[in-house]
Amino acid sequence: MKDEKINPHSKFTSHSVNMTDRKKAVMTGVVKVDGATDTEVELTTALGRLIVTGTELKIAKFDDTDGNLTLGGNIDSIKYAVTKPPLLKRIFK
Repeated sequence: MKDEKINPHSKFTSHSVNMTDRKKAVMTGVVKVDGATDTEVELTTALGRLIVTGTELKIAKFDDTDGNLTLGGNIDSIKYAVTKPPLLKRIFK
């Protein structure tokens, strides 16, 4: 899709998620892991921030050179975070 917003600071131009039985997710285009606990994993991908929630989450493998990440656990949701413009910019359009 031509209208997708691609992170200009990313070395990757695409991103994919392949989930199996809500127990394992394999992702491409992952730029960095912003934070990880056993209930939430926050990632920066080529197409924006991604938040995975669940229980017993564990990063099995992450290679920042090729952008591949494998995540295991009980996955409840995968959500792309939308960044809002700063408050002052929204007030004074």
